[in-house]
Amino acid sequence: MVVNMASPKIRTDILLDDDKRIRPQASLTEDIRQKLRWNLASGIYLPGTRLSTRGLAKEFGTSVMPVRDALKQLVAERILVVERQSAFRVPVISRARGVQLFEIRTTLEMLATRNAVPSLTDAHADLLGKFCNDMAAALERGDVQGYFAANYSFHFLIYSATRNPDLVAMIEGLWMQIGPFYAAILDTSTRADDWQIYHEQAIAAIRAGDAEEAARAIARDINSARDFFCTC
Repeated sequence: MVVNMASPKIRTDILLDDDKRIRPQASLTEDIRQKLRWNLASGIYLPGTRLSTRGLAKEFGTSVMPVRDALKQLVAERILVVERQSAFRVPVISRARGVQLFEIRTTLEMLATRNAVPSLTDAHADLLGKFCNDMAAALERGDVQGYFAANYSFHFLIYSATRNPDLVAMIEGLWMQIGPFYAAILDTSTRADDWQIYHEQAIAAIRAGDAEEAARAIARDINSARDFFCTC
């Protein structure tokens, strides 16, 4: 958006999207930002990956400007880093910072789970069970991104029931930072049995309406992931 100082009018730049419809640039930037966030959470981008504005613009079928704006927003969220000559990169997380991120995740995700349980039904629990099965099947076939997608769906089905979008956004931001690391180290030849057990414990607690036990099960899941992080 550009303000013309000689006129009280505000001009909004517009672009064409893939469907050839005219859309505000701000909306297109947000669409790209969400695509990038999903790619980070699902492990499509690995630590150290350089993200080219021109390459992404070609991939998304847009001009460079909204891509650059989306990347800058992710830098401001501490999800990406910017280097010399405006090169954007997925950061490599140190062990110390990773542990700190897990500690924050534990606090926020326990809070979200605790607040979500009263709104979760048996139908939700059934869907959570499906996601667990999807995770196991993805590991069996060596599908890292499929595993991440099912795991993300499991957790955020729970957290979205809090009806607290700010809390969910904070949790999601942490997942964006951890996702690339897991994609780089996850060994799909080994079943993550502990993680599945904790998910099943969370489902059982949700069915029983036990918010505290559900929150503890989620904490055990996160702590297991933290321990895995520290051994790699």
